[in-house]
Amino acid sequence: MNKSFIVDSTYNNMRLDRFLRNKLGKIPQSLIEKILRIGKIKINKRKAKCSFKVKTNDKIDIFNFNFEEKINQK
Repeated sequence: MNKSFIVDSTYNNMRLDRFLRNKLGKIPQSLIEKILRIGKIKINKRKAKCSFKVKTNDKIDIFNFNFEEKINQK
């Protein structure tokens, strides 16, 4: 799954991890940090940390990432 997002003005100066949670749903913080370290998420074709502040018109690319929330039923 390859996805691309263009940051609009409503998300200006928001942390990257919070932006990803808004766009992708409930993802654990540890998983976001892991895929950022590996380099599966790039901002303007560069690796970034989760504390990176996104700006208007930044391009965020997500490569080969599938997340499915599993619900444990008893």
